[in-house]
Amino acid sequence: MKKQIYRNNEVCIVGIGCVFPDADNPAEFWGNILKGYCSIKEMPGERFKKHLYFSADKKEKDKSYSNFAAFVDNERLKKICSALDLNFVENNRLQIMSLEATRQALTCLMSGSLEKTKGNASVFMGCMEIDDACVLEKTLLRNRELFKDYIEKGGLKDAKRVLKAIERHFSGGNVMRRPAKIASVLTTSVIDLIKKRFGLTGEGVLVDAACASSIAALNAAVNALKNHETNLAISGGIESNLGPDTFVLFSKVGAMSAGRCLPFDKRADGLSQGEGAAVFALQRVEDALKDGNKVYGIIRSVGGSSDGRSASLFSPSLPGQLLAYARAYNGLGKENVDYVECHGTGTNVGDSIEIRSLNEFFETGKIPVGSVKSLIGHTKGAAGAAGLLKCILAMENKIIPPSKYIESPLVPRGGVVYLNKKPVFIKRKNRPLRFGVSSFGFGNTNYHLILDEFKKSDGATDKTKDAKESAKVVVVGTGAAPSGEVDFALLALKFKIPPQSVSSIDIIHLLALAAVSDAFEKSNINSDSLDKRQVSVIAATTLGLDKACDFAERIRYFEFEDGLNFLDKKSLAYMMEIKNRLPEVTEDTGHGVLNNVIAGRICNVFDFKGKNFNVDSDFNSRLAALKIAARELKERPGIIILVYCDEKLNKTETRLERNNVKCLLLSTLDYAKKNNLPILRTVEKINYHD
Repeated sequence: MKKQIYRNNEVCIVGIGCVFPDADNPAEFWGNILKGYCSIKEMPGERFKKHLYFSADKKEKDKSYSNFAAFVDNERLKKICSALDLNFVENNRLQIMSLEATRQALTCLMSGSLEKTKGNASVFMGCMEIDDACVLEKTLLRNRELFKDYIEKGGLKDAKRVLKAIERHFSGGNVMRRPAKIASVLTTSVIDLIKKRFGLTGEGVLVDAACASSIAALNAAVNALKNHETNLAISGGIESNLGPDTFVLFSKVGAMSAGRCLPFDKRADGLSQGEGAAVFALQRVEDALKDGNKVYGIIRSVGGSSDGRSASLFSPSLPGQLLAYARAYNGLGKENVDYVECHGTGTNVGDSIEIRSLNEFFETGKIPVGSVKSLIGHTKGAAGAAGLLKCILAMENKIIPPSKYIESPLVPRGGVVYLNKKPVFIKRKNRPLRFGVSSFGFGNTNYHLILDEFKKSDGATDKTKDAKESAKVVVVGTGAAPSGEVDFALLALKFKIPPQSVSSIDIIHLLALAAVSDAFEKSNINSDSLDKRQVSVIAATTLGLDKACDFAERIRYFEFEDGLNFLDKKSLAYMMEIKNRLPEVTEDTGHGVLNNVIAGRICNVFDFKGKNFNVDSDFNSRLAALKIAARELKERPGIIILVYCDEKLNKTETRLERNNVKCLLLSTLDYAKKNNLPILRTVEKINYHD
């Protein structure tokens, strides 16, 4: 076999770990995949109160027509807590699963390898939602004074007893475990815990590209390693929000399955939700070989794109997916692909477009495809990482797992891709195996990762200098949108946002559009004159926009029916009046409450087709995003629009106070000169450590 020569700074996977439904580690995960064991089942009453949140009537307000999902059992989590010496009462599910998956990944490293690298080891984790427990905590803390005011005005007897009952219900029992510190409500507390537990001192970032978050995070980790700004990267995807509000949101969009999701089967009626964590340890190949670490595979390439101007921020796009594939396989060729792990959610429109895009892109050959979501549901921020882990295990075992559940395949006969109902045993080839992993997300974001097999006989590296290291990043425009100076009706009209949708959109989305528009106007750059394929957008905000909290709180007010059942009907009705002041959940809600859609909305309005995602690093988000943007530009020259908020934590109410949105237009010096862009200043070394 011809010896594989690895390019300088090639990145490989040296550690794997996971916690998924019915699988506490990769070995159990692989066993379930081979058996075709489905973990999607009815949610337990302790996590989803069917009498409060379920209705078979799809038109009923604030209700979900499904209560099926793939979840990690509490007893499993308690065992993990015990092994990690964690307190099950003080740590939320997201923290527990993330710490355990990270522990497993780091355990794969050879003795001494972690000690040598952890002084410059970073964490880039994909995540799109705050933990379910934190939603309730925020509901309580944001509204404590309102509750008190309502109780006093309502003339309720023994107001103190009522307030204590509210706190006890929202913060105790099986509803949630109360965090020990207010900071624990922030999703980035997971990053802080990982770094503290394992002594890591590099960057710490959450990347949100909706359901493509984990591949976007891996992309950021790969770029950091290639630029020698970290020596070890912990990356992957984490998700633990199976609260009733997420069920209601997907139900109102019409994307939810009433039972089990069936990707690429004509019987499919939508997605099923899931939760879990898949974490990988990454190194440059030359460092992995020096340290003697096992190499599970090479991340050969990651391609990303936005759909640009499209009909809906929630609908998939054929051109957008094709562009992501083209970028991933650029320079590599598309002839030798042995398997594609699809996004495959079980929605008819999404699955049909994905199959069509794969057939159109690959053109010839026969490629088996599948989706692990058929077994563990859609794990959202962890979805791409789950698919990647499946590929790593399939590559290692030389078996392409079967899609046993398929009865009426949606995949047309005669095309390039096909579904295998039986295991495919991979024969030895005269080249490394190559698998693709696709991940798409709300906000019209598309990613495709290429995983190559590592051969033990391989290992030589090309030591030629990477010219990208010398690329200088410059600011070519700035803009701002002060919250008190924006006429949102005029803004909606300017950017052709339907009037009925404006009330469902978080103010930050609208301010971001205004800030970007301001930046282009001030710099005299005509956005329509730019190559739209070379413009990406990165937002920098802390996860959990106000509108997201509002809609979640509206759903959670059903808890009063249980928590305050000792009150008379008149008093209970009085307490429930506050619910009706919050916006009703509709099919438009999802577009306006997600952090990553800030960037996606900008791409949609201005027809930009580069990458789009959100960066959360607490109140260092702007600097963290700036570092990621600089690496992106060195990898692919063009323009990156960085929008960020002035944010401050109101510790009394656990509420993020967001006022102004600002914008930077970034490029490389060479690109700016070539395209006659104004050069305002050079971005010098960014001194940021989380």
